[in-house]
Amino acid sequence: MSSAQVVEDLLLQNISCNSGESDVVQYIKFGLQLAYVLPLGILYLSFLIKIVKRRKDRELFEDSFFTLQLADGIITIYFLVSDTSFFRLNSYVRPVCEFLVPLLKDPSYILTPFYTSYMYAQLAKMLSTLAMSVNRYTSVNHPVHHKTIWMQYCTKTVIAIFIIPLLGVWPVAIGYTNFLPFNGNAVINYEHRIPWARTTYGRLIVSVPTLMFTIYSSIVTSSKLRKLGGHMKKVEFSMSIATIFTSCGFILVVALQICYLLIDSASLLDKMWVTKLIMAATQLGNDFYMLSGPVVLLILDKRMRSSLCCCSKKTKSSTRTTKVSVQPITMVHSHHP
Repeated sequence: MSSAQVVEDLLLQNISCNSGESDVVQYIKFGLQLAYVLPLGILYLSFLIKIVKRRKDRELFEDSFFTLQLADGIITIYFLVSDTSFFRLNSYVRPVCEFLVPLLKDPSYILTPFYTSYMYAQLAKMLSTLAMSVNRYTSVNHPVHHKTIWMQYCTKTVIAIFIIPLLGVWPVAIGYTNFLPFNGNAVINYEHRIPWARTTYGRLIVSVPTLMFTIYSSIVTSSKLRKLGGHMKKVEFSMSIATIFTSCGFILVVALQICYLLIDSASLLDKMWVTKLIMAATQLGNDFYMLSGPVVLLILDKRMRSSLCCCSKKTKSSTRTTKVSVQPITMVHSHHP
């Protein structure tokens, strides 16, 4: 396992935007990722807008789960935009990386706000995953008290999702940052101003209990769903399955991050193919973690899908309503015997 200082020295000595592959191959990889991240991200954004517009729809969006989904969606969309516009862009489009290196390789505060917010989004996403897992756990295991519990704690939970990550990212907010691409992979390094204050500790405090409960709740919820699936509301079943997918994505990402941390500094160069493989798997794992839940929810629940196709249908229905309203009364009654 490499210390932070050793890794930083390694990055400084091996600044390179060259991944060893041709630009065409890199562009194809970037294009393939955009081909699913952009449409799925737009789909998720549309779903979030629909939740906001129809939050008073008690039949479809009354459950507290959708309040948590809205908080999770805001975090997810920001993370995807940040990740794609900087990290992926600089990893796959070499001219952009080479243009930014001279400007950002020296320690400064230029990237500090961006990197702080990026790390903040990672921690907040963990907490929103935990909150949704707890929500589905109470729904399946304590259905009688589920609504009462979340009427009391839902708002407090959302506030906690957005406040607690601040306690974990302040070491980044007070430090210099610099852009140190490593073999074509975009990397931002930050200065540890206070030796004992590291984001690693904050992430461990959040991720370890989240991981443990997520695994536990996923197992328990899956078991309950097999027994109660036929007796549950379709939307409840869909929400639970979607949360299990998100939980699996989180577990996968944590496992890959542990693998990356276990690589020592010598292996970063000697076994570069292992590093590249883990980093590529982490990228795909992150995408699965971020987007699988809402996509599965929309696939499983027909009413959720229908709620997104409202624009044209509402226009047509409003036109029909207008036509009927201007017809003579006799014409309206003439359709009935």
